[in-house]
Amino acid sequence: MQPQPKPPIPYLLAYAFTLAARRADEELSPYGLSVRKFGLLVQLQIEPELTMSELARQLGVSRQSLHELVGELERAGHLRRLPGATGRTRRLVLSPGARRLVAHTEGPLMRMEADFLGDMDPSEVETLRTLLQRLLAHATDDETWLAGT
Repeated sequence: MQPQPKPPIPYLLAYAFTLAARRADEELSPYGLSVRKFGLLVQLQIEPELTMSELARQLGVSRQSLHELVGELERAGHLRRLPGATGRTRRLVLSPGARRLVAHTEGPLMRMEADFLGDMDPSEVETLRTLLQRLLAHATDDETWLAGT
């Protein structure tokens, strides 16, 4: 009997994302957010100077999808589009309410994370977090992912 091949890491990451995103969407839904909208708000908190193109690349979405997300968040009062450094660019600014909303969702998301990670001990969780941050820093060529590691 031949040993089973190990599943490729991209497949494991994609499947883990599907499961985690589904659970996170359930937790964020009462706040009018999805994991994508939450990610956009968090990314703007971390890097408020990102252009729309950079933000789309960071989030792994098309510019069109980003414009749709931004429009929904803008209509909900979570952010504003202001003139950017040049006449053609726009910068996004979070509202104070959006900052409070992100902070308010931290508890439910942390509980979901603990449930999702099951019986992993705290050192395993931190190892996973560190490895994912290193992977993202390398894959995006953006060392801000390494902050706090």
